[in-house]
Parts: sequence; C-alpha cells; structure tokens
Amino acid sequence: MRDAFHVNWMRERGSEKAVNYLPHDGVNASTITGKTYAEHWREAGFAVEPPVKNQGRGAAMMRIEALRRLSPQLWFNEATTEAGREALGFYHEKRDYERQVGLGPEHDWSSHAADALGLVAVCYEAPSRTASFNRVIQYKEQGWV
Repeated sequence: MRDAFHVNWMRERGSEKAVNYLPHDGVNASTITGKTYAEHWREAGFAVEPPVKNQGRGAAMMRIEALRRLSPQLWFNEATTEAGREALGFYHEKRDYERQVGLGPEHDWSSHAADALGLVAVCYEAPSRTASFNRVIQYKEQGWV
C-alpha cells in the first residue's frame, strides 16, 4: 500500500478506532494497485466514511469559513502539533497584484494541512445534547442495597 507510512503512523499513535474522512479524490484508484484510497484504508482495518463530494467552485472558501466557525472550540497540543500550526499560520491566498484580485489559496507546502483541517471542520458534527437523555444508568454495587 502506498500509504503504509500513514497507516503505521495512525497505529503508532493508537488511532486504530479513528474514522477516516477522505477528500473527494479518495474515490480515485491508485495507478499502482487499482484500488481506491478508501479501499486501502478499509483493508488496513480502519473505518472510512464515503469520501466528501467535490464541493466545486468555492470549496476552499467553504473549508476556510467552516474552520473559522469551529476554531473557537478547538485546542491544540502544543508539543505535538507544531508543524500543523505552522502550516495553518503560513496558509495564504495567491494574489494577482496587477489586477488586485485574489486567486484562491496558494497551493504550496502549507495547503494540504490547512485543507485537511478545513475538511474536518466541514465534516464536524457537534455531539447531540440529547444523545444520552434516555440512557439506562448503571450504578456500581453499593453493598448496602
């Protein structure tokens, strides 16, 4: 598997139960194996949601706006996220200075990390406040009942 590095990286960090959300090109077949990236992850034992559909024009701005809405709820482990935070800080718009217009995000070393976190923000669903409302409460044996 071409992504064996990433599978091992996830396993080393105890993320075997993580659900993987792939971008729209997660349905593309590898030119080497003929399998999709989603198939590779499933074969490695990971849960994979259907890839997020291509959002078309404006997709980058949708990711940026979703992340702006979610960012007040985020926290980062300073010791383990330095490279990702550096990429987020460097992520920027490509500009045409002659016409004074923005051309969308610059595709450089920072864009994959920023796009990945933006996709997390697009896919994020807040936990339901009523999810455990009618759950059965199991009390530990008190010894006196």
